[in-house]
Amino acid sequence: MSLAQVLSLRCFPGPSVWAREPVLAATVSCGEEEAGALARETLRLQVACGAQVSRAWCAAGNEPGTHVAVVEMEDEEVARRCFSAALESCPVSAETLQQLCEWADDIVLGPNTRALAAAARRRSIPVRRMGRGSLLILGHGIRQRRLWGARSDRTSAIAEMIGWDKPLAKELLRAAGIPVPDGRLALDAADAVQAALELGGPVVIKPESANHGRSVYLNLTEPAGIEAAFLAAQGEGETAAVLVERCVQGAEHRVLVVGGRVVAALRGDPLYAAGDGLRSLSELVDEINLDPARGAGPECPLYPVEFDEVTSATLRRQGFTPETILAAGELALIQRNGNLRLDVTGDVHPANAALCVLAAETVGLDIAGIDLVAGDIAVPLPNQAGAILEVNPMPGFAMHAGIPVADLIVREVYPEGTDGRIPIVAVHGSSAATIAKEIHTSLQHRGVLASALLLHPRLELALFEFSEQAIFDRGLEFDRCDVLVLTDSPSLQPGARLLLACVAAGGSVLMPHSAPWREDVETLCPGGVRTYQAAPGCEATVARMVDQELSGRRR
Repeated sequence: MSLAQVLSLRCFPGPSVWAREPVLAATVSCGEEEAGALARETLRLQVACGAQVSRAWCAAGNEPGTHVAVVEMEDEEVARRCFSAALESCPVSAETLQQLCEWADDIVLGPNTRALAAAARRRSIPVRRMGRGSLLILGHGIRQRRLWGARSDRTSAIAEMIGWDKPLAKELLRAAGIPVPDGRLALDAADAVQAALELGGPVVIKPESANHGRSVYLNLTEPAGIEAAFLAAQGEGETAAVLVERCVQGAEHRVLVVGGRVVAALRGDPLYAAGDGLRSLSELVDEINLDPARGAGPECPLYPVEFDEVTSATLRRQGFTPETILAAGELALIQRNGNLRLDVTGDVHPANAALCVLAAETVGLDIAGIDLVAGDIAVPLPNQAGAILEVNPMPGFAMHAGIPVADLIVREVYPEGTDGRIPIVAVHGSSAATIAKEIHTSLQHRGVLASALLLHPRLELALFEFSEQAIFDRGLEFDRCDVLVLTDSPSLQPGARLLLACVAAGGSVLMPHSAPWREDVETLCPGGVRTYQAAPGCEATVARMVDQELSGRRR
């Protein structure tokens, strides 16, 4: 499909004359059918790229022969790129779609970030994503807070560094009386064998700095196996050092601590493949990987099973290879760890919960994933020779299905009853600049910091002045205002109507007594309308009225 020239392209991250949600609006010189197809294709491409959007439509443009394609967007860069692809070829080819998806993979919101943003919005907390990463700004001005995945702005940099330094973290935990496995770092294969001899009994070999359970070798006793595991683990880690630890017997667990309490726990059991006398272990593993919970993306709680060195070594110790065909009912151990999926939150013994909270506090983390091994999480660790292995400073939480972890994290940042908002005053109309200046001067005299910079960390009150054209061009930076001042104009324009729709429950509208659209405003905002006489020198009167309306809001 060939589309005409794009006359204008605007992205609105907040409410606009087109919609309350973020949208892309493109004015194109074409018919309604073509504009609608362009909007729908842009939407389809965004969804394929991983954006959670659902609305697309077209509207008549201001000039004859033009239409506006309007598409809901989640990320402006993704929306623009998808629109450009749709404009070039509608529908786009499968090859172009694949290229778009690969490009967008590092840009669209990940599951943890999206869950946190959704949890904040459910609480009516303003949310803004900054940059391409996972940084979320919640709230406005002096009440804003920040989240980056499972890290808050109260997560200490020192605590995070300790969490990544496994030997140091273990030393701190041991000093606090928390059961941890004995062990030390080894710098070469011979040293790893020596460390195993010192510990006595089966050992675990794992990289010093890797995560997600990669290259973790369990129950090693033979020097040859220890040396091979050392080399494989060294290749996976970010440093040359490898951890050699006493192997703690039991099932792996991940316990999530948020704000000084355990909110979720999972258990991982060893993964076995059951033979049928027909298929090889490789084919049985292919079937295991069909599980929708297994995948490479962050939305998948389990990784696909691969025949890496860990899996291959596990099979060799049983006398198997990927080509082995097991007899019907015969079992082969595929993985000892990395299968966290059984929810045991309700089974965690209070003593174990207290140890996990203490571990997070010892490292200094407000949000932490505690890895531990226990035969039964319902029994205190000291009673079963269990141990805490690691304290993770940036735990994923998509794996805890059915538990509102994102809501709990947001609640830790903003307790119930708070929403991170500051009072917002909006002034609209032909004399908006003059009245806004008077309001600003009045606030300054009383020591209130007011501006239109919602991210300013000292901002106590936001003050915006709008012309109708400014709203049409840029939309609004906020979704709710506490006081709206309308100045004299012959009609109630679309921008003013948008602002009226954004007046908070319990908010106020100040308007000229003589405005011909007074009844319309009173219908849209029943009970919250006050009038003033629009005459020379009325600015000071309006400023006093605004101050009265704001009394008690600046808490």
